[in-house]
Amino acid sequence: MQTATQICQERYDAMLPPEPVDTEEAERVWVDNAAYDLLDGQDVKFQRRMRSPQGVTHEQFAQAVDEHVMASVNSPSVIGRLILAAVRRDTSDAQGAAIEAICAPDPKEALREIARILLRPLAADGLIAQAEDDEL
Repeated sequence: MQTATQICQERYDAMLPPEPVDTEEAERVWVDNAAYDLLDGQDVKFQRRMRSPQGVTHEQFAQAVDEHVMASVNSPSVIGRLILAAVRRDTSDAQGAAIEAICAPDPKEALREIARILLRPLAADGLIAQAEDDEL
């Protein structure tokens, strides 16, 4: 049999707000997954209930990459070489010029970081939209 104190304690505990959920890891995973989508040429779009659509298009990602390259390019001919190699369909030269243009030890990681920078401000809403979709 429960005592009055135990009953009161259970009622009090039931009124407490839930433990805060650490969403930092979930947001990091969401951002990483969305970054891979952008690198694959896909748009990242979502919509929360009763709100406007949000996201990052592949075009916006391409613009961010362009801004990064233009800010850090060291060679005056790297963009020209990249275009010429692409037109010739010379993937080896195009890849070399692209790596040079990115100007980073790990070009793929540099691209993922550019994508993450675009996506981080959207992560919380993206997770909420995902949860709302899962409820349907």
